[in-house]
Amino acid sequence: MPRTSGRRSLSPEARSTTRLALVACTVLATVGVLAVVALQARRAEETLDESSSHAMRDYTGYAGRMMGAEVLRRFAEQRAEVLAPVSGNARRAVSPPTLDEIAARASISFAALGAANDSAMGYFRLDPRTGDMDVRGHMSPALVTRIADTLTRVVRAAPGRATPDILVVEDNGPYSVAFAEMIDPDGRTSAVFGYTYRREAGLAVMATRAFRETPLLPTSFAGARWNYDTTIVRPGEVAYDVLLVMRITDRAGNVLWRSSTAPAPASPFTQAVVLSTSAGGIVVESTLRPESEPSLIPTAVRRAQRWSLSALLLLTVLLASVSLVALRGERSGARARRAEAMQQLALGLRHELNNALASVMLNAELLKEERTTDESLRERYEAIAEQADRMRTVLRRLEKVDQLDVVVPYLNEGFMVDLSAEGEKQPSS
Repeated sequence: MPRTSGRRSLSPEARSTTRLALVACTVLATVGVLAVVALQARRAEETLDESSSHAMRDYTGYAGRMMGAEVLRRFAEQRAEVLAPVSGNARRAVSPPTLDEIAARASISFAALGAANDSAMGYFRLDPRTGDMDVRGHMSPALVTRIADTLTRVVRAAPGRATPDILVVEDNGPYSVAFAEMIDPDGRTSAVFGYTYRREAGLAVMATRAFRETPLLPTSFAGARWNYDTTIVRPGEVAYDVLLVMRITDRAGNVLWRSSTAPAPASPFTQAVVLSTSAGGIVVESTLRPESEPSLIPTAVRRAQRWSLSALLLLTVLLASVSLVALRGERSGARARRAEAMQQLALGLRHELNNALASVMLNAELLKEERTTDESLRERYEAIAEQADRMRTVLRRLEKVDQLDVVVPYLNEGFMVDLSAEGEKQPSS
């Protein structure tokens, strides 16, 4: 006959093994998920670090560009302030200022910068038609001749330039020459006024003040409470200029100014910005101090790092807790199923043994009632009946399997449940 197919049922042991296997797979999946999450978190952290590095490099270049632009702007303002009586008379029939007036205005401006004691400063008035120069201050004859020849050629090449300008003249070191042309009503240059100073000394004074007073720190960066006002330093504030080391060089690489006498620190965040001017231009090199990097990480990057680490930790705890609870529940269920199976086994065993003992006791009673003169046989029959009755007592105790808590020593330091009548619980009074 063909075998009919029916619903297959697994044994309790097979079901328990299957559940344990599922829990083990869950634990392995949890470990895999954690590994993937950790890898993704690591990649995210590397991405954040890379974005932070880009931000640091951008900030370093931004600071150098701002610094150079601020220095040039201040020089332009100073030239406009000193030479205002000259450039303000363009195409106007007014009398030109005196050279002493220009020198007085320059002295006031330089005194405000703290550079009034520069012995290399000089003032001049040039007649472009004759090349004659009226000079004040400390200017060597060679420098006077070089300035007169240079400015005469400049005026003849591009006459009528009223805006103050600057050029560099070499004479035992580079000199900066600021000048402005006096323009008559006909648009011709009637005179050239100007002043000179050593380029390195003038740039050092202007750059030092600009470095201390210019807000080089963008507001999008986190960190301490940065101090932008060098005249008032409140408790807890940090001067932002400690973040950077800067230096300014000319196109040939000669150092004109640096923010610190110490050498620039080894930092991956170094940028060089070239600013072109009529005086040959300057190169501003800015370097971020390595110890300042943590203070400049943008707030969004810091918040993303904290959230990613917190989320990873929370997910790890959650998955580990779920896995442990599932494993513990499965082990408790396995113990309960094992106890239930043992109870069923004990009940079945008790039923079968009761049937066998009933037969043994019946036959022992029948043999004992037979007439026999052999006392030894009667004693054996009685012993059989007594031990069978004892076995029935033990089997009755199996009905109360949940109350079998009397444990006695057994063999080699082992233990067993006492099923004898003496070990039965006494009712509490």
